[in-house]
Amino acid sequence: MCGVTILYNPQQEVINNISSYLEQVDYLLLIDNSDIPSYFINEYFMNIEKVKYVFNNSNLGIAKALNIGAEKALELGSKYILTMDQDSKAPPNLVEELIKAVIKKEKVGIVSPLQSNKYDTHKKFSNSIDVPRVMTSGNLLSLNVFKVVGDFCEDYFIDYVDIEYCMRLKKNNFEVIGLNYIILEHNEANILEKQLFSKKYYPTNNLPFRWYYKTRNLLYLRKKYKNIFPDACKEEVDTFVRNFVKVILFEGNKFSKAKMIMIGLQDYVKGMKGRKF
Repeated sequence: MCGVTILYNPQQEVINNISSYLEQVDYLLLIDNSDIPSYFINEYFMNIEKVKYVFNNSNLGIAKALNIGAEKALELGSKYILTMDQDSKAPPNLVEELIKAVIKKEKVGIVSPLQSNKYDTHKKFSNSIDVPRVMTSGNLLSLNVFKVVGDFCEDYFIDYVDIEYCMRLKKNNFEVIGLNYIILEHNEANILEKQLFSKKYYPTNNLPFRWYYKTRNLLYLRKKYKNIFPDACKEEVDTFVRNFVKVILFEGNKFSKAKMIMIGLQDYVKGMKGRKF
């Protein structure tokens, strides 16, 4: 059992997040996409034999980092990987409960906990069910399934990497299981609580460049899967629109974010993939 944590310019609190699941895995791979090596992370964990730090020399993207982690986990003889973002903190029974859920069914590709941020905005599953998609952090992925379904899509670089993989799993008749009874603390982006009239909204305040990847990759996702999963693709488009409405109503840098959407659309038309920014 191997944990794979993706790092990108981490802050000090990441040490506590990593420590929350370190004892739950046999090996832990710290895959660092930072601009410069995260020396304080490496120094803190360097004397722990089961931890390996891998610096990629630049930001290779979430998909490439996950693929590096999966390949190294296979070399170590692991059957599963636990994929973690640096901003996630695990409960003490995370891996135990995920493995229990995996072994109950034959065709499980990914098992995911319920992710809860400081405002508890995530949709809740009904106990343990097959869900349309899950976010990357906190997932248990079968490496036997990984060998069948293939690598995470490096063309996307970031954004929709997890959703594309879930759709590919389902296309290959594997289940994506969500567990409502195990909670992962995941502080995504710069989410804030805002109120308009009597209703509360939760804009994520992503940096402008993220809207480039969200736009371009959503269009690639829709093109690839709209005839296979029309309802799921429509839901992703609707979510995109709702989130951009929140940008207009509540967030700063509106012009820059709108500009990134236009560039993403243009690059999709040109067929550009991979890293742009």
